[in-house]
Amino acid sequence: MQKEIIDRDTPHKDIGKKKFRVRKAYTAWVEYDVVADTKDEAESAVMEHGGIERIEWQEGYHNDEPVEVYAGDWDPDYSAENGDFTKKVAECVPYEDNSTIDYSDPNWTENEFEWNEEQNA
Repeated sequence: MQKEIIDRDTPHKDIGKKKFRVRKAYTAWVEYDVVADTKDEAESAVMEHGGIERIEWQEGYHNDEPVEVYAGDWDPDYSAENGDFTKKVAECVPYEDNSTIDYSDPNWTENEFEWNEEQNA
């Protein structure tokens, strides 16, 4: 049985697009001036009363689509020095069921068996 194909000539604008998750590592440091009797006491004072209060990640838009923060962390990430931290996490494909493939109905899928193109394309 051949499937009916709907709107192949005028597909939804997202069909064929991919969603990527990009990890960027940032290094931050701070120096404290502490009045103390010993080096250990100064380090202890910073551990108890210093640190990061808040990190605000910036979001925005690219081609009228949101650039959204998926996750964040401020612990040291020494693995950031090695490796590629951009990976494909989803692709927009036409809706498909047993009888039709509908290009006017976008379906974001995380199932790589449904993806039309390779991950890095």
